[in-house]
Amino acid sequence: MSYIVKDVEEAIRSGRLVLGQRLVEADLARELRVSRGSLREALNRLATAGLVEIVPNRGAVVRRLTRKEVADRYQIRAQLEGLAASLAAQRLHEADHRERLLSVAPPDAAQISSVEEYRRENYRLHEMIADLSGNPQLAALIRQLWLPAHMVELRGSLDATFHRDSAEDHRRIVDAILSQDAAAAEAAMQAHLEARCRVILSLPSRVFGE
Repeated sequence: MSYIVKDVEEAIRSGRLVLGQRLVEADLARELRVSRGSLREALNRLATAGLVEIVPNRGAVVRRLTRKEVADRYQIRAQLEGLAASLAAQRLHEADHRERLLSVAPPDAAQISSVEEYRRENYRLHEMIADLSGNPQLAALIRQLWLPAHMVELRGSLDATFHRDSAEDHRRIVDAILSQDAAAAEAAMQAHLEARCRVILSLPSRVFGE
């Protein structure tokens, strides 16, 4: 069951399932090679998690977040991921932590060729910082908030400035962790997520749910 949920989540994250799209059970079950019953149970779990919405007489649809939901989730993310960055800085001396962080050091914004590449690089860095916190429960909570944060239609809505600013933020976060400055790492992560949230909330109403 969990792999079905994961497959649908990945399809939403990659854009293969478009926000607002109706999920036809027969087609999706055939694509995933699962039974209709298993798929229906997975969709109910995704509905509980807020990733899809079960609409009477229409079935499941991929839902998009409202402005309020985006703001609320980023507020939580800023606190949790700020804590993770602080802990990662404090634990940088352990084992191969420094090498692992350097392996996901953000590239220059000019080297990022697409929104999808930016998303991959972004996930890799944030995931690594969560793991380097040394707190698996914290990392799990952080991961739960990632996918819904992308449930607004951002494709074509964000320009090169957004990616450049984000890459610069990432470098400041990494530099603070590498310097083992816990307070600076926490502040840099929180500032990054707060700035990202402001940009997303400034987008037109069409990218949000109601």
